[in-house]
Amino acid sequence: MAVKKKRSLMDRFLLGSEKSEGYARATLPSNRWELFWDIFKGSFFKLILINLLILVFCIPFIALLIFRYMSIASYGMIFPFSQSFGVGYGAPFSMVGLSESIVYQTDLMVMVLMPITFLIAAVGISGGAYVIRNMVWTEGIFVSNDFWHGIRKNFKQISIVMLIYSCILYFSMITLALCDLQIASGVSNQWIFVVSKVMTLTLIVTLTIMTLHMIPMSVTYEVKLRALIKNSFLFTIGMLPQNIFFIVLGLIPYLITLLGQFFSIIGVLIIIVFGVAYFLLVWTDFCQWGYDRFINDKVPGAQKNKGIYTKVGKDEAAALKEYKKQIALAERSSLSNKPIKPITDDELKVAELPTSFNRADIEKLNQSKQAIYEDHERYVKEHMSDPEFQKNEQDIEYEKQQEERQKRIEKAKKELSKRKHDD
Repeated sequence: MAVKKKRSLMDRFLLGSEKSEGYARATLPSNRWELFWDIFKGSFFKLILINLLILVFCIPFIALLIFRYMSIASYGMIFPFSQSFGVGYGAPFSMVGLSESIVYQTDLMVMVLMPITFLIAAVGISGGAYVIRNMVWTEGIFVSNDFWHGIRKNFKQISIVMLIYSCILYFSMITLALCDLQIASGVSNQWIFVVSKVMTLTLIVTLTIMTLHMIPMSVTYEVKLRALIKNSFLFTIGMLPQNIFFIVLGLIPYLITLLGQFFSIIGVLIIIVFGVAYFLLVWTDFCQWGYDRFINDKVPGAQKNKGIYTKVGKDEAAALKEYKKQIALAERSSLSNKPIKPITDDELKVAELPTSFNRADIEKLNQSKQAIYEDHERYVKEHMSDPEFQKNEQDIEYEKQQEERQKRIEKAKKELSKRKHDD
């Protein structure tokens, strides 16, 4: 009886837990929800590493937001917004709309640097989105290697997307601050600024969802910018309820920070550890579902349901019949139409080597093997014309499918070699 060797702790850490004998293909994820949970619990430490790599390139944008907050707060300390006015304290000027003016001036001067910080963040997003996409496709990944490969492959497209988004976002912020200033100042026809504010907020929300769609779409397909904008707009409008649901689901760590001081600390820690990668995983998994439903059937060579296992239902008679047919063909071998001599001849035996053997014993062993081989070849020639060994339609179809399969394999190898050369 063979003794099963116990695996070391380092071996289990590097190669993963060993599958039991009862492990079957049916245990693989059969839908996007199961796939998300399978990735989250099975690749959690990889998500942490991806999150940290992305955050490194988001530091300039985070620093810009902190500087904006400190600038507004410093103005709040200089101007006497909350000081009491009584005997000896006269207001030097009217403070109507002063706070809105401070926000407007700060955004105008400070947030002009936002496009630059977004370009830096695009480096991390292009690498992180590429690794997350490979995880959703259940492809083997090396985080650091795939991260830099994703940057080289996708930075150009994503940087253009982020630059357009940041510029429009900057002017939208200035517009909102200006509308707030005019409304607070009590100008006439305030409804114009209220409508402008609503329209600007709608633009920001729509553009944000479009940008979120453009990122995984750029990583998944080779598509021009015009088609990218068009498709992302259709996904934004056509799947608006699903977009809102999965955005809220992905922003759970960020929403925790709004629950109070204690929860704010917990939320910030979650964001630092895996918050950004978690959002990318939720959003990429959702987008791949949308691509399977609306795009992949129209794209030549695109594979649907990558990363999930589609089960065959009992009521799917046609699909089940085709599945069994493919299994039957796959189980056939080159020996199906070749005569095999039954083992009945006692005179044909492999010579056994004694405990102490010499050259003569080895030659005797080789001669016995050669005799068995020659006898078998004679049997094959004598019975090759027998009816039961003639090729039928199934055999011809099997050989044809094998030839087509070999051609597809060769074509895929050439395409893979070409892609590696282009990269």
